[in-house]
Amino acid sequence: MSDYTFITTEEHFLLQEALQKNKQQLTKFGLIGLGLLITAAIIPQIYLYTHNSMGDADESLLSFKNFWFWVWLLCFVIALIFALIKVTDIRYWAIKKDLTALQKGTLKAPMEAVYLENNDSQTNIMILLENKKRRLFYWMKGALEGYRAGQEVEITYARYSRVIISINKQ
Repeated sequence: MSDYTFITTEEHFLLQEALQKNKQQLTKFGLIGLGLLITAAIIPQIYLYTHNSMGDADESLLSFKNFWFWVWLLCFVIALIFALIKVTDIRYWAIKKDLTALQKGTLKAPMEAVYLENNDSQTNIMILLENKKRRLFYWMKGALEGYRAGQEVEITYARYSRVIISINKQ
């Protein structure tokens, strides 16, 4: 990689914009989780109490009166939210760390892969480093046009989140 230098004010604003986009994704996932929680809590109750006697329904594992039902349901929703975060590669906490550390790095290396993510709102770039390690970097401003695997690029990135601040072809 490289030595790290301080982020300029303009780059700081770029990271804040990336943080805002990640915050919107987290909010969306939280709302999806809340919707699933409400749906998964109500539908079994309707089925139980319409197809069973009151005593049988209250003793069921799917009854809202059963403590383990709520434990299972909350664990399921939390696992789902974290799975969504992992699958979409949200960088929220790393960007927050970058905004306090204010460090950036620069490197020149060939791109090994370029692909779009998060409904084409983010471009991910796999870089092959000199020590033969691969690192994933994130362009948060949509699709990067004209960049293909195999091209050599110079990237300025935030240290912890590896969000690309600027990218130039060599």
